[in-house]
Amino acid sequence: MRNKKRTHAIVVLPTGVGKTGLMGLLPFHICEGRALIITPQLTIKDTVVDSLDPENPESFWYKRKIFNKVHETPTLVEFERGIKREILDAANIVVLNIHKLQARLNSSPLNYLPKDYFDMIIIDEAHHSTANTWVETINHFNKAKVVKLTGTPIRTDGVELAGELVYKYKLSQAMAKGYVKSLRNIEYIPEQLFLTIDKDETKQYTVEELLALGLRDEDWIRRSVAYSKECSESVVKESLKLLENKRRDGSKVPHKIIAVACSIDHAEQIKRLYVEKGYSAEVIHSRQTPEERSEIKQDIENHRVDVIIHVAMLGEGYDHPYLSVAAIFRPFRSELPYEQFIGRVLRVIPDKEAEKADDNIADVVSHHNLQLSELWEKYKIELQESEVIKHLQDENLLDDSGESSKGTSSGAGADIIPLGLAKERGTGTLITDTYLNTELIKKQKEEERKQKENIDKLKELLHIDYEQALAIYNQTRTKDTAAFKRPDLYFANRKKNLDDQIREILVPQLITKFHINQSEKNLADCRLFNGKYLWIKSKATNNGAMLAMYFNAYLRGEIGKKREEWKVSDFDIAFEKLAIAEEFVEKILMEYLHLDDEEY
Repeated sequence: MRNKKRTHAIVVLPTGVGKTGLMGLLPFHICEGRALIITPQLTIKDTVVDSLDPENPESFWYKRKIFNKVHETPTLVEFERGIKREILDAANIVVLNIHKLQARLNSSPLNYLPKDYFDMIIIDEAHHSTANTWVETINHFNKAKVVKLTGTPIRTDGVELAGELVYKYKLSQAMAKGYVKSLRNIEYIPEQLFLTIDKDETKQYTVEELLALGLRDEDWIRRSVAYSKECSESVVKESLKLLENKRRDGSKVPHKIIAVACSIDHAEQIKRLYVEKGYSAEVIHSRQTPEERSEIKQDIENHRVDVIIHVAMLGEGYDHPYLSVAAIFRPFRSELPYEQFIGRVLRVIPDKEAEKADDNIADVVSHHNLQLSELWEKYKIELQESEVIKHLQDENLLDDSGESSKGTSSGAGADIIPLGLAKERGTGTLITDTYLNTELIKKQKEEERKQKENIDKLKELLHIDYEQALAIYNQTRTKDTAAFKRPDLYFANRKKNLDDQIREILVPQLITKFHINQSEKNLADCRLFNGKYLWIKSKATNNGAMLAMYFNAYLRGEIGKKREEWKVSDFDIAFEKLAIAEEFVEKILMEYLHLDDEEY
């Protein structure tokens, strides 16, 4: 690009190795004007905006220490309908969702921005980039340098993606270096499985009988198993075992399950199975309002949810490192959505938080009769052995979303064949397969070996069975804290301590450190009190109050609930967020007051 090549550049990066950060850095020393970042859906757009927002204390710029001063960060604008031209003109980076670009919309940038308005276009999730809207956009802004990013390293037959592959980083490389979680695939195999046809429970068939007699095909069997309550309960049970194993020993790592269902109704059924077992579960899908989805995501981020069940909503773009168990309740038909779903559990938990090897090993669990083993094998081969990606197919995710209102129909006008009732008998078994025998996998096996040795010693010493010995072993390893002994006092103290930290320590410390007159209101013009914090200017009576209100408003926004609704865990998170906000506020005040870093 620096050599003025007009060929589109293609970059392949797996989930969790810094694709969003790369988008922020790409324009530097290459782009000679504004950069446009185009995302394929709202979840990804929100992630990109949040990561590159200079007003976010936890943005990529500050977290990775790209800039020491806030004013050095690029100006970011999120494109919305009706946005004024002068606001766009002030931007260094513009982020928008692909749907805003449709030429048929009067508000589309294609209808009023000049062809040379952007010098660089960055297309996120490039496997979508053969769609007409993408092509129209690139044709309109035809002077711009184009970079296409994808985290989906799958070779498929389809439309050729225009461009030159300039860089590819394999998932196997990232996994070997610990940049993403290691990965295990677990299949639950029932001892016996019987299915009925046309609700006739007097006649039961095995899978082999149905296929041999030509009564039903494999797709019917897969869907019948997916909607079977018994089969789903087996996967629920195994996924919870995996979750509890990761949470053992009083672990503070907030591991969670992410599950995928066939439809919204199916997702609600799966949710009930988890709730019946005492776990907090939420369903997220496209029919919810943005406010409803935002509330659920905040509950996820703040660890108020154990299980998230989604229907074609979190396939790509949603990154939460504590999603550690992937439970599959739908028969994926193609590789792309399968690979994207697995990608949700690959983001690594930071070393400073991980307590044991298993914390950074993701588990994928499914029912054997969903017949996903072939996709798993293809996934491993693609990631380990594939050549340079030459073709990327523009996948229509709606066709594979499972949200069809007809559910079991193969298309408009097709005969609807009722699903069968699937029943299990006997004791099921598990098959576990590991993708790459990484150091984490080896370490986790060694931890398991030592645990077994200790449990065997307890059995022999106390003459008890395995379950009793395991319970004693876990009790001896549980962390003993005040939260377990007097949770009522612990909660009250955490609340008071947070209030005291802001009012009696943090704000006075800032006032003193930066020689701010508390009784005045001269901080009103500081950039802290713009945007969503603009209201503080009219509510606060002085500088001290403004700072205190900022910290409280920031924490309320991050936790996503009013203070009186917080749980103990919310206060723990708030203290972590407060330290980040303090560092950000100091940067802002230092620049606003024109102070030198060396003085402080």
